[in-house]
Amino acid sequence: MAAGTGLPGAVRRILVLGASRSGVSAAMAVAGLGLEVLLSDRRGPESLPGLADAESAGVRFVPEETLTTDWPRPDLVIKSPGVPGEAAPVQQAREQGVPVWSELELAYALFPNPFNAITGTNGKTTTTALLGHLLATAGRRVRVLGNIGVAVTSVVGEIAPDEELVVEVSSFQLEDVHAFRPATGIFLNLTPDHLDRHGTMERYLACKANLFRNQGEEDVAVLNLADGAVAALGVALASRPGGPRVDFFSTGGSGAVAVPAGAEPGVGPGAGHGVTVSARPVSWVESGWMYLREERVLPVREIQLPGIHNLENCLAAGTAALARGLDPGAVAAGLRTFTGVPHRLEKAGMVRGVTYVNDSKATNVEATLTALNAYSERTHLILGGRDKASDYRPVARACARGCKAVYLIGEATPLIQEAFAEVREREGVA
Repeated sequence: MAAGTGLPGAVRRILVLGASRSGVSAAMAVAGLGLEVLLSDRRGPESLPGLADAESAGVRFVPEETLTTDWPRPDLVIKSPGVPGEAAPVQQAREQGVPVWSELELAYALFPNPFNAITGTNGKTTTTALLGHLLATAGRRVRVLGNIGVAVTSVVGEIAPDEELVVEVSSFQLEDVHAFRPATGIFLNLTPDHLDRHGTMERYLACKANLFRNQGEEDVAVLNLADGAVAALGVALASRPGGPRVDFFSTGGSGAVAVPAGAEPGVGPGAGHGVTVSARPVSWVESGWMYLREERVLPVREIQLPGIHNLENCLAAGTAALARGLDPGAVAAGLRTFTGVPHRLEKAGMVRGVTYVNDSKATNVEATLTALNAYSERTHLILGGRDKASDYRPVARACARGCKAVYLIGEATPLIQEAFAEVREREGVA
């Protein structure tokens, strides 16, 4: 199915599971097409701030607990990102042969515009905002959407035919895509996260790999050569008949890297187990310069974002921008003027000589390590939140090296304390 081809003709009744921002937007979008739309959630109506808007658009609310006894026989189920595949209504739909789509899949069916999709454990929001900035400063009409805070389906009816869509996508949004095919797909990195949802790293990677499942020869996949799992996926994509052009990037220079040629998650076999192939980046950092598509573009010192991880974000966005037809000079101009996004190593202010940095979007172990590595000074770290089946020992080791003090907050506090105690006892640090 090509982008913007619409819903299957037999679809008359749609059930949207999850009345989050994405779910409400999806429900209102399809209600605007004149279809019967049911919106369901485990929470009661009083806990759903967007429900009134949905109901005013003709959407009917159905409590989730009633679905098992009074199944509404939908022709299509749209699953919000926060609804796991194991949820009873999702299982019921699958058992009855009802198609289950993500909100992202719905958006792809409704918009004919080119999609530029960005995923990865960390750096998605910065790279998404940066790619949007590069396109906009070059004179392109662009919408920045998705997991960055604006549901893709919320702009149905507002998008002009010549606008490009730059969309941040999470693994949750990629769980139930079927025809989704971005013109440009970026995969930044893969580290343990959301294992409370996916269970294993293999399942987590398979969801991320769905980004490239339908890409063809006209499309471009931009992948991080320095990340082993991401690079192996790129090698598999490059060997797939009729697959996308694969553009690797690396902050480690222009040299070749040996990459395992294993199976492509969710797509099919690659070159075989135990085999490595040599892969080179087309974009890299070397001797203080950034190269994009093998062309020297600008000195690294002119980039305003701190940390080597942000150089990776710049390489990814710059490579994708060139794939969308921008010239290197326009990309360089955009890279020079981008100052970052809120809540990501954002300087919040200085009080009595102490600099306060807001990195509250660092919601997993690897993002926390990246933030600590961005500063040479020993820091005070406020750490905690909700546990996502994470291993906190690497954070304990990093804090022993780079922190003056650590202040724990949130429900994960006991687990983090245990990790610090274990590292202190077994390794004599922290």
